[in-house]
Amino acid sequence: MLFARPAEGGLAALPCELLQLLGVLIAFVSLATLGRSFGLVAANRGVKIHGPYRLVRHPAYAGYLVAYLGYVLENPALANIALLCLGTAFQLLRIREEEQILAADSAYERYRTAVRYRLVPRLF
Repeated sequence: MLFARPAEGGLAALPCELLQLLGVLIAFVSLATLGRSFGLVAANRGVKIHGPYRLVRHPAYAGYLVAYLGYVLENPALANIALLCLGTAFQLLRIREEEQILAADSAYERYRTAVRYRLVPRLF
């Protein structure tokens, strides 16, 4: 989304910016909950089950999605929409990779059973 650019014709700025702020806050709280377990490379650094991880299995990615969506709603250029789709596709691949690595952990299997949704409650 670093390549996204302002565009005309979007929704009102304030609600979209509040949505972006909400996404950033979700991501920040999620990453803070991970603490030292955060890493750039997918690995099993322990299963976190508290905070936002009680709602979805990948709340930081959910926060990114909310923030990006808020930006695109405010700036609905074709390039921005394409970047949102591309970024989301890569996040979904990352989710799949992380879950494949964690699947060998029985604690993660129990967590996955308890927290059904990966990214969006009641949807995915």
